[in-house]
Amino acid sequence: MSYQVLIQPPAFGEIETTYRWMCDYLSADAANQWYYDIQDAIASLQEFPYRCSVAPEAAIIGREIRQLWVVDILPGVNARGFFTLHRDVPQVVLPSLCVHLESWQCPIPT
Repeated sequence: MSYQVLIQPPAFGEIETTYRWMCDYLSADAANQWYYDIQDAIASLQEFPYRCSVAPEAAIIGREIRQLWVVDILPGVNARGFFTLHRDVPQVVLPSLCVHLESWQCPIPT
């Protein structure tokens, strides 16, 4: 079964902010590679959303929330996206994406 993936505005904003930061502090090539890798990872949810584990936060919230980890996109750059699956309609909703930048002494995007 193929799922429709919906990227909500906060997740899209985080992707856009991080992309701009990488252009400013790293390079356009690095930013482009990161962007394509993130897009590929998100697109993979169309076919394989259940490969992602349930997030620990799901127990607190009281509903199933899964997490998509994209690790070492570039050295020291990891991303964690949270999403829900709608079983009645084959749909994946990605409301947020958190990007973690390790070891760089540059300002982190806000």
